Amino acid sequence: MATASVCTVGLSSFGRSAFGWRNAEVPVPNYFHMNVALENKICYLELRNDCCGRRWSEKQHISSFKFATQASQKASNTVITSADQSPPSKEEQDCLVRVVNITKDTLGLRSCSYERLKFEVEYGLKRGTTDNSYIIKGPMGTALIDIPDQAFTKEYIRNLKNTKDFNLLKCIVIGHLSPKRINSMIALGELLQQMSTFALPLDVYCSNPAAQLLSVSIPEKLKDIFSIKIVRSGDGLDLGGGHMLQFILTPTPRWPDGMCTYDPATQLIFTHKFFSAHVCTDNDFDVGGWEAYGEDWRFFYDCMLSPVARQVDAILQKLPIVPQFAKPSYAGRIGIDVVKADAKYILSTMLSSLNLPLSTSAAISGSLKAEGIFVTAAICPLHGPIVQYTLTELVRDYNAWTKQRLNKTDEATIGVIYASAYGNTSALAQAISRGISKAGIGVETLNCEHSTNEEVSSLVRRCNGFVIGSPTLAGHMPTPIQNALGVILKDNEATTKPCGVFGSFGWSGEAVDEIERRLKDGGFSFSFPTIRCKFKPTEAMLQICEESGTDIAQAVRKSKLKQRRDTSQFVMASCVEQAVGRVVGSLCVISARNGDAESAMLASWVSQATFVPPGITIAVAKDRAVESLVFPGGKFVLNVLGEGKSSATMKQLLKPYKPGEPRFGGLQTKQASNGGRILLDAISWMECTVQSRMETGDHWVLYATVEDGQLEDDKILTAIHYRKTGGYY
Repeated sequence: MATASVCTVGLSSFGRSAFGWRNAEVPVPNYFHMNVALENKICYLELRNDCCGRRWSEKQHISSFKFATQASQKASNTVITSADQSPPSKEEQDCLVRVVNITKDTLGLRSCSYERLKFEVEYGLKRGTTDNSYIIKGPMGTALIDIPDQAFTKEYIRNLKNTKDFNLLKCIVIGHLSPKRINSMIALGELLQQMSTFALPLDVYCSNPAAQLLSVSIPEKLKDIFSIKIVRSGDGLDLGGGHMLQFILTPTPRWPDGMCTYDPATQLIFTHKFFSAHVCTDNDFDVGGWEAYGEDWRFFYDCMLSPVARQVDAILQKLPIVPQFAKPSYAGRIGIDVVKADAKYILSTMLSSLNLPLSTSAAISGSLKAEGIFVTAAICPLHGPIVQYTLTELVRDYNAWTKQRLNKTDEATIGVIYASAYGNTSALAQAISRGISKAGIGVETLNCEHSTNEEVSSLVRRCNGFVIGSPTLAGHMPTPIQNALGVILKDNEATTKPCGVFGSFGWSGEAVDEIERRLKDGGFSFSFPTIRCKFKPTEAMLQICEESGTDIAQAVRKSKLKQRRDTSQFVMASCVEQAVGRVVGSLCVISARNGDAESAMLASWVSQATFVPPGITIAVAKDRAVESLVFPGGKFVLNVLGEGKSSATMKQLLKPYKPGEPRFGGLQTKQASNGGRILLDAISWMECTVQSRMETGDHWVLYATVEDGQLEDDKILTAIHYRKTGGYY
């Protein structure tokens, strides 16, 4: 982080007023100090603990806080020391940038990290990530598409400067912008300022929300470097040579600034977060297809796009993506037009089998294009591989997943209403939304910062339950949340719906307490304990959020089932259900751990699947907490229970749990080498690694190989779970 000055002040000097500590008589220890780094009225804070003999910090960008100016004034009266010369962070050390030739006119700059880069739930598979940027060269100039996260800034700027087309840069196109990408934008501006080869200012094409963020975030000294051009629907940019870029606005509550870009010359579409995946491999394209990346695409969709299925459906209608050599539609064609369509299909089938380079295939397929669609050679997302080989399948599944979520939303919906200052509250909202989706209930998210009171009211009226989340700013909830809470409290029918409260804060957390108090006073019923997260959420905190989302979803589902039972007669189990119920299974306990997140479940749908290597299959319901810990590559312990020794374990694991509550309670266990728990009462145990999993209705079927195991008691038979019907456990 570039800084103009750094100073150290005691918290007692302005900490109380800055962070909402309203009781001035509360003593503040002198051994806590705060570094205040200032640059052009933007304040960064670093808390240091000198008393304990160690240094730890939590840096916060507080330009949006009301007390930023006050902090600047106080800091300006202190002694100035040297600028921060701290070594690069582990994130920066683990990052690299790969330059890939996509076509002769298009380059990709893929900022890569093989480790989990951030704490948010969408990084949960821990397969690393890429932050992709692209360069399009035309006769009339060169365009830069997107900029990376601040973790990649230094390496990205160095590689960008060395690309052969950088000196021809004419404009920047921003598909998605967040506060964490501003550092890269500032670094790029400083580089342009130092070089004399550019005709400044450089045009920046972006949506209105992105333009607003740029306007307040770019330092004054760089204001003349960039000229912001706000894009409207249907706008374009001509780079010459057929590169007539088409802009498509694609806003969602999570990314209100979203904008896709289509280049007809190369038939590439740049889709920012859409069709992304947090995964980093040695391949820049989707080599290996669905088997290699399918789980990553699906996980990203479930975490980020499933909660906004209505908006995703509308955006997919705006993005009628078809592969270059696709079967034509015969709708409305008669006579000679049918013959022409058949000829095109035969030609496209022959061409697709040749596996031509993207530039060549784009030139040939140009004659096959139709109005109203985006004939696409490859999808260039913000994260993950460039999608070429799996394009048809991925677009098809995006539509299928969206339709599934919309059907769930029509049956029952839970609204997730929030605002977020630094992304922490937003991360909690994502985890809660994922928990709701896992339970088979529709979810709609609403970012109050970009919504009206009418939109909040409409969501609350049509949903079957809701959760509301807020950060704490200067001891208060932000104005958008205050307005949303007022709308909820005025809705008399809202009190009949289950609800929940969550939020993040740095010190005090008054906003969360205030929301909880006002809802309780209004007679609202809570489906889970209020979630309070200090600073960034950990894996354990995200697990609590996910389980909380599942809890409120199950409450809504039970309410819907009760309504059906009240209006229908009792129905006996069908013949099929009775027959299926005679299938028995071993009674087992699955225990899994990922970081500081841990869970367990009772399982009976367990079977051996392979001899070599020794492997098993397990069916796990989608709404189980342990489901989030058993993705491919995940490790768990399978404990086999013994006949006559299972009652205590069953009693413990079948009781209801609060979100995040330890599952084993007073049961005697020991830790396995893979992090799971071994029950001391188990007659055998196995350490397993998930190799793959298959979606099957309301369950996931896991295939796992056994890495280690032990038979503890060969005298006792395996406990068997008998059922009368296959309609439930």
